Amino acid sequence: MRGKGGALAIVAALAAALGGCQTKQEEEIVIADPVAEALAYAPAGAAALAVVATDPEAGPGAALARLGERFGGIELVIGQAQATLGARLGLDVERELRPLLGYPIVLWSADGTAARRYAAWVVRDGGRLGRLLEDREGSGVLRREPGVAEHEIYTRSDGGAYARRGPVLLTAPDAASLRILLERRAAGRGQWTRSLLRERSLGLPEGALARVVLDARAVVAQRAGAARRVPWVAALERIALTVTPTGGGLRVHARASTAPPPASDEVPIASGLAPPDVRGSGPIVVGVRDPRQTAAFVRRTVDLLDPERLAGLRKAEEVLGRYARVSVQEDLLDRLAGSATVSSRDGRTFTLRSGLDDPGATAGALGRLGALARFGGPLADLAGVDLGGIAVDEQDGGRYVVTRDGRLLVALAVVDGRLVASTDPGVDLAAAAAVPAGPPAPAAGALRGRLDAEFLKAEIVRRLGLPAFVRGALAPLGAPIVTARGERDIVDVQVVVPVAGG
Repeated sequence: MRGKGGALAIVAALAAALGGCQTKQEEEIVIADPVAEALAYAPAGAAALAVVATDPEAGPGAALARLGERFGGIELVIGQAQATLGARLGLDVERELRPLLGYPIVLWSADGTAARRYAAWVVRDGGRLGRLLEDREGSGVLRREPGVAEHEIYTRSDGGAYARRGPVLLTAPDAASLRILLERRAAGRGQWTRSLLRERSLGLPEGALARVVLDARAVVAQRAGAARRVPWVAALERIALTVTPTGGGLRVHARASTAPPPASDEVPIASGLAPPDVRGSGPIVVGVRDPRQTAAFVRRTVDLLDPERLAGLRKAEEVLGRYARVSVQEDLLDRLAGSATVSSRDGRTFTLRSGLDDPGATAGALGRLGALARFGGPLADLAGVDLGGIAVDEQDGGRYVVTRDGRLLVALAVVDGRLVASTDPGVDLAAAAAVPAGPPAPAAGALRGRLDAEFLKAEIVRRLGLPAFVRGALAPLGAPIVTARGERDIVDVQVVVPVAGG
């Protein structure tokens, strides 16, 4: 009896030992820091990396869900994001994906392009994850491959690959790159860490729904093309972005760092926290402090990226300079000072109101346009002068209208010490100049913009080709506010989109 019991004990022990070997992945693997674990699979040299919260019941995910209760559009976005993630992981959203949600997922691209994307995620239920993968193996959707460093590896027929270690799931474009990833992870060579993420987040908040960090040098080298000739673009080093739900809506916060910093006048906006004065209203209103710097940056950038866009302006400049001795650059753009406001009623025509450092000099330059107004038309034809279709109409109140082949290029005037210029045929320049500045804004930087809520909703419907009744569903969306601060070494941009309570 004693011998029989001993034999049973030996068999039980052996079975337990063998069982332990066969079900190693089913053992409970405790991950103390799911974010750090997922980050450790990403090479530190990855050009783009994102950390996205997945828990719908706590933290920023829960805050987003509460916003979704007030604005159904957010629920659609959440559903689409989950569907995209489910498709990427090969999981049914309702039955298979949602029970795994909870910890943030880490996604990255080695070169900043969508073609070579990876993901690492610690799921809530490692046992469920194992059963899902085994089910797909059994049905022929996945094929098991030799493992690496305690990770099971599965491949799909389209070349995609998965790796699993307990509750850890990885995806890669193919099995070869996945194996390289796992070997690097096992060797601990140059991986991401929480401290590296904080460093590359450029001080943006950690408790965001999504954090994205980019190696700007790699992205610019890969995709910027002609823009690399813009000094500020060439100097970009890091870009970080966060999306955070707040009690009143969504906040998108972005920062771009440069090294070595470019010259002060090569930054898109002037430095400092002081906000601009903003005059006027409309669907689109943007105020800029020290507009000369921003105008020069925009012009240099457009010259490099889309020179044909300025072809008409260049012809007008040539004619104005030759026959009216007016330099658009020196007499107009270089005279801008103080604050400027650009507004639009339709997103296609624009009106500028700007302070001037010498209103008398600018008014005198515009006065010289009168010579071209008197010289144009039949007189120019009689003199055999080709004005390229450029004509100037001198009107009352010091208003000058420049056209090309009968189409308005710009109407200009100096009114009460400010330059007013517009591409809107119906604008009243004197009335536009008389609009008082709005209430002082909180200190945020040299740029402040506002997009009218109704205009935004109409544009969403128009650009996405949606039926008109969808505008009703967009009712909770408020007017987005954009602020930006520029320094030589960093540019900071925030966009706040209010969502009204339901």
